Amino acid sequence: MNQGEVFELLRAAGYRLTGPRRQLVETLLAAEGPLTAEALHQLVRPAGLNLSTVYRNLASFCDLGWLEAVPGLGGERFYQVRQPQSSSFSILCLDCGRLNAVTGMSEAGLSEAVREHGFKPDDLRVTLAAHCGHVCEHKPG
Repeated sequence: MNQGEVFELLRAAGYRLTGPRRQLVETLLAAEGPLTAEALHQLVRPAGLNLSTVYRNLASFCDLGWLEAVPGLGGERFYQVRQPQSSSFSILCLDCGRLNAVTGMSEAGLSEAVREHGFKPDDLRVTLAAHCGHVCEHKPG
């Protein structure tokens, strides 16, 4: 989604396009990868947004369907823009907690396996937990 589409979606749902809300949308759309609420807060804090505003808007954005929450290490959530017609595969680093999006994967085989087990794959998401195998910048000590 682009900024105009998100703003139109928000307007149609009855949300005002306040300065803080615009800042959050712009920051999320510009993000190179999934962000935690705390990481997003660090990016928008200079604009005067508090953490509770970030959490409230993230919940609203997810309810509207343009943003999705992905589970991370220790129960934290990562937020990323939902990409229509793209797969939802990611790798969670068990060393640093960073969530890495995986692109270019097909959901077809996995969706079929899910259907064979009697489930309807409405919103298929796969997160593989693994050690990064290298020294990453977020790795503790």
